[in-house]
Amino acid sequence: MLSCAFVGCVSLLLLTGVSPARNSDDPPSDPNTFVRQTLQHECDAQLNDHALWSYREVKKEDGKAKLYSVYQTKQGEIDRLTAVNGQPLTPQQVEAEDARINKLISHPSAMRAEERKKAEDGERARNLLKMFPDAFRYQYDGKEGNLVRLQFTPNPKFHAEGHPAQVFHHMVGTILFDPVHQRLVAIRGKLTSEVKFGFGLLGYLAPGGTFEVQQKEVSPGYWEVAMTRVQMRGKALFFKTIGVHEDESYSDFKRVPDNASLQQAAAFVKRAASSD
Repeated sequence: MLSCAFVGCVSLLLLTGVSPARNSDDPPSDPNTFVRQTLQHECDAQLNDHALWSYREVKKEDGKAKLYSVYQTKQGEIDRLTAVNGQPLTPQQVEAEDARINKLISHPSAMRAEERKKAEDGERARNLLKMFPDAFRYQYDGKEGNLVRLQFTPNPKFHAEGHPAQVFHHMVGTILFDPVHQRLVAIRGKLTSEVKFGFGLLGYLAPGGTFEVQQKEVSPGYWEVAMTRVQMRGKALFFKTIGVHEDESYSDFKRVPDNASLQQAAAFVKRAASSD
């Protein structure tokens, strides 16, 4: 389900194994302390949650809105395309989805490799999120309902290592927290200047690029990513134009058994497709 570095940093929470929620919705007077405490809780929550879900995913790409049914298992997740631009699949497309999913199930090593990649992406994401308290300076910016909003700007004293962290020096934005549950609700960022990698020889990201990640409580005590939106452009090695355009939303979360098999997942998403 991870689709960018920040998406993995706003994943699930178990009811046990993490620090308790705050008893007050009044954040500390120092915004940097508030951010540090809340993001530490956020990252701790990820490591203590192993809940599995079924859900619906909508990906907007190439001018099309593609609806998927997704079912997670300990062996990996099965997704199935169920509609394009609100229209059901043709018989040929249904047959292609059947073949694709059957191939996935019959090659568990490929699924294990994909799961390892997702785990590595999640670890990198958590490491980036842990940099946030030091990478930026924060100030309170009012509330959105019961949520606390802060503005962030680059901290000139922060020394970045690696390409993703270098972007922090060129980013401003806002961040939303639930102060009672100590959860990250949204990050909205914008590149204010050009980001050069390898003095521009390896590539760059153009100013004006934006990203937004939102998460919500999908069941009491459980939080999940609800939306990601990324609009970036630039140049890669040898001056190849690159573009990162993601617009994804997730809904209809339902807890699924921990012992579900890939075959059961495939059967579930096929039934879900026929009911859409």
